[in-house]
Amino acid sequence: MMKRGKTFKAIVVVCICLSVFTACESQMIDLASTRATTTTGSQTADSLFVDDEQPASFPGGQEALLAFLDQSVRYPEGYESCAQGRVVVRFTIDVDGSIVDPKVIRSLDPPLDKEALRVVSLMPKWIPAKEKGKNKRTEYILPILIKTK
Repeated sequence: MMKRGKTFKAIVVVCICLSVFTACESQMIDLASTRATTTTGSQTADSLFVDDEQPASFPGGQEALLAFLDQSVRYPEGYESCAQGRVVVRFTIDVDGSIVDPKVIRSLDPPLDKEALRVVSLMPKWIPAKEKGKNKRTEYILPILIKTK
């Protein structure tokens, strides 16, 4: 009888550990998805570059991108909500470096989503991705932090 009680407790402890691990793992995946990334893998049917031979980049690099976002993002005036956080935007960098088809893939609040799309539309042309010496379209995912200043 005593062994059954210990075995049951051990099973309960293992189940709790597994559920905690699963919850933590899903949060890590969620955090990883909010980092700025280019899509990786192989080329898709519509000639979208998704390899890392030479990925697309913001003029001046990652630090310049962060400085641009810091200077450009404005909390909407007259917006009464205290909402702040990250809006995640996906867009395509065309072969000439222009940004096309920006979409909010993680919404925060409609006015803040609109601000994130406004900032993406203000970006200068990027340095396009290259594959075998040719410019290729690439998809980029960018988290934009919007907060009161």
